[in-house]
Amino acid sequence: MKISGCDNSKRVGDVIFIHGLMGDPWDTWHSGQGQKENFWPAWLGEEFPELGIWSLGYEIEPWAWNENTMPLVERAINILALLDAYDIGDRPLMFITHSMGGLLAKQILHHAFDCATAKWQALVQQTKGIVYLSTPNSSHNFTNWINYIGTLLGDDVNLKELEAKYGQLRQLNLLYHHHQHLSKIPLAVYCETQKTGDILVVDQMSANPEIPGIQPIPIEENHISISQPASKDSLLYEQVKQFIQQQINQGIKPQLLETINPN
Repeated sequence: MKISGCDNSKRVGDVIFIHGLMGDPWDTWHSGQGQKENFWPAWLGEEFPELGIWSLGYEIEPWAWNENTMPLVERAINILALLDAYDIGDRPLMFITHSMGGLLAKQILHHAFDCATAKWQALVQQTKGIVYLSTPNSSHNFTNWINYIGTLLGDDVNLKELEAKYGQLRQLNLLYHHHQHLSKIPLAVYCETQKTGDILVVDQMSANPEIPGIQPIPIEENHISISQPASKDSLLYEQVKQFIQQQINQGIKPQLLETINPN
């Protein structure tokens, strides 16, 4: 979904929002009762008119994760093709992700790096930053997240089978953590401090990507509301805005200058 600046051929980069399970390209990032002014991707578009702001929409219902095949790799390939169709990856880009959306971003970048498609490999080189909002980056306290998914799936799910399936997600986190290039992409990591129902879904330990210099920042929200800052004065919005500005200053503008003046 195009938010702002996406049709500007002279934009200097792109920011892509990726929701998680049961998410939506609008509702995941929106607080309030439908007013456009409570949609923070649009706020970033106002702050950074030189960037294209996108919100990725895709099917990811919780009951699909109780089937025999985990579709994360296939979904990543599908999204890479979608990004290619919109020429996303030709410019520097950043990802803002919520929960499972962060794991999907990891899979997208991991597959793009390993594949033989030059344009997809270039997308990895163009990635200048990732924001993780309550993404389970570590195997610590992974059970809380599994139990939360179990509540979404209802009584029919076998949590032991689900936990075995999530071994694939643990493996993805380990691969990413030890990857020579991917582990060096700048990160901003946030976790909730309030329970969703009876579960603190992603606590500070679970959110920790275990990459030197990266400290998860606790936010006084639950697993759902953490992706819905209520105002431009909120800590999360101010922090993400600052992170984007830093990557523009450090990662994007120098690259553009090098392109203009290669010698």
